[in-house]
Amino acid sequence: MGKLKSYQEQIQDAVEKGIKTVEEQHRTLAAKPFEYAEKIEQEAKNLSVKSVREMHDQMLDNIYSSFLAWNKRVNDFAADLVAKIEGAEKDSDDEANKSKATAKKTTKTAEKPASKTTEEEAAA
Repeated sequence: MGKLKSYQEQIQDAVEKGIKTVEEQHRTLAAKPFEYAEKIEQEAKNLSVKSVREMHDQMLDNIYSSFLAWNKRVNDFAADLVAKIEGAEKDSDDEANKSKATAKKTTKTAEKPASKTTEEEAAA
């Protein structure tokens, strides 16, 4: 039974350490918003709600303008890639069509009856 008791104690210690670690991390993470709120509270005493709202709206404008500009750049890049790929496919299609046209001409020429040779003419 001593061995089982030892395992039980080791497991209990490991679980307890895990719980304490999670608690410590949780408290650290949870403290951040409160620290920011306290800082804002101190700074907000010098600001009106209207000015805070204006700053907030300006930041949103800047952020979303940046997102839209980034999206446009990505779209332009993608459009260039698509154009290059489609251009390469068109060139391939043009080459294939030329090959088909050449093959048709060759086939038509081969299908024409051969002209009589001089020996055949002499015999006739």
